[in-house]
Amino acid sequence: MRALLGRAPRPFAASFSHRFAPLALGAAAALSCFAQTRAVHAQAPAPTSAAPAPAAEISEEAKARFAAGVNLLKDPGGARYEEAYREFKAAYAASPVYKILNNLGLCAMKLERDEEAISAYEKYLADGKDLIDAAVAQQVKTDLQTLKAGLVWITVSSNQPRFTIVDARVPVRGERITNAYGPFDKPTRVGIHSGAHVLTARSEGFPDVTWEFDTTGQKEMPAHAFEFKQAPVAQGPSGDTGPKTVRVQERPIPTSVIVGGVATGLFAIGTVVTGVVGLSKQSDYKSANDGRSPDKAQSLKESGETMNLVSDVLLAGTVVGAAVTAVFYLSRPTVEVERLASGETRRVRAASAPLRLAPMISRDGTVGGVLMGGALPWQM
Repeated sequence: MRALLGRAPRPFAASFSHRFAPLALGAAAALSCFAQTRAVHAQAPAPTSAAPAPAAEISEEAKARFAAGVNLLKDPGGARYEEAYREFKAAYAASPVYKILNNLGLCAMKLERDEEAISAYEKYLADGKDLIDAAVAQQVKTDLQTLKAGLVWITVSSNQPRFTIVDARVPVRGERITNAYGPFDKPTRVGIHSGAHVLTARSEGFPDVTWEFDTTGQKEMPAHAFEFKQAPVAQGPSGDTGPKTVRVQERPIPTSVIVGGVATGLFAIGTVVTGVVGLSKQSDYKSANDGRSPDKAQSLKESGETMNLVSDVLLAGTVVGAAVTAVFYLSRPTVEVERLASGETRRVRAASAPLRLAPMISRDGTVGGVLMGGALPWQM
């Protein structure tokens, strides 16, 4: 296990008992012994002249968090240091017992949160003093030397009152190692692992800002200030935002349908009127056709026939007008219109020209037909 830090590995049994003593106890044993003075270690050290410190009050939350962290380190798929780190940190916040700091420091070291690992290990040695097993204390001191040798300090600030940073170290081999720090509200000094880094600063309402650097041969980097700038407002090609418009398709009723409907109605009225007049003339003719006034009877006959003819023509016009109106309505074109935010509607593509209807009148004043003109809007 220690070969990862450049030292020859110790025998597994010894290494396990000293570095992962809480794991050897198991979750149940860890919870039952956690409040005791020597619970962190699998082996009790030689007796010392100093009396052991009284056991601290351990909260149930701390016990549960500690057990969860131990289980995460014992995961069959491999130790899950990031999650275990959070559990041990929460356990220590609930009950600040020095024994937790050993596991917390180990997880922080594995995650390359070197400043926190150093702080946890130093406090572990200071608070535990003569209560810590000698072999464990020596291993922690060795780890402290390694951590301090690779620690580099950076000082970061920002032109915004609150910001966070995400540090990604790019190792020669393997995946990036990422850690987040903050939020900060003033210039802050942060200890990081030596190597090539990409630091990303974030502040709400602003685009991210990055800083790339290499700490090789450095123990402290020059202070760096992140300058957040407001993202430019997106504009159209002319820079004119203008009123918002929505294009929709409609099938409005064209004028030709209205004209056709009116004409059909007039033809229908004319048909009824001339038909009634024709029937009246026919009745008068029958009354006058008694041989006493042949001229009057003949005039009534001719007038009745004329009314019948006009009525037939108007009836035909009514039928044709109704048919044409129906065609105009069913084949009315689809047009594109723009609806402005103000509610105004603006047509983009004009509809076809409406059909024109006009009666044809003969020289003697009688209606002789219907004249149609214009273009049929056959688009569906």
